[in-house]
Amino acid sequence: MYQGKYAKYFTTDIKEDSTLPADIIPGPTFGFRGASQIPGACANFGWNVIYKPYFIDRVTHIHAGDEYLCFLGGQVPDCFSNFDAEIDFHFGKEQELYTITEPTIVHIPKGVFHCPLEFRKINKPLLFVMLLLTPEFSLTDVDGNKVSFSTPVAGGTSGIIDPWKFPGKLKKPGE
Repeated sequence: MYQGKYAKYFTTDIKEDSTLPADIIPGPTFGFRGASQIPGACANFGWNVIYKPYFIDRVTHIHAGDEYLCFLGGQVPDCFSNFDAEIDFHFGKEQELYTITEPTIVHIPKGVFHCPLEFRKINKPLLFVMLLLTPEFSLTDVDGNKVSFSTPVAGGTSGIIDPWKFPGKLKKPGE
């Protein structure tokens, strides 16, 4: 724990346990949830190393601030030449499809619908980084349903939104 005049600007509660199977996203992962962890903070970010294909974000939604998604090869120090994946990302309310096949940063302006996001083909580990420029992590689906959370919390409790519990018109495959 940090002591001093500026100690309120530090947090060590950044560890999250992955809620996904360890062969897809081994834990722990990293997450920072803005003002809930450091008062006055106006950003949320986190990262995962993804090892196998996974349909990570099924719900088309918007955020109250700009968001940046970063896709890099998962082997340091060269996160560029070892990128070997195919990621399907849908942009806009009309869900225009983009397939990411090289190191990429996507800027999603405030209020622009985006997702689903599917890590369709993972031949080598992939580093996925998310940055949302808001004090609270929240999203609103196309029907106006809002979900927010403010984890991780001490001890590594995960705050990953379960897409099957999100209030919206979403069906599991085969339903």
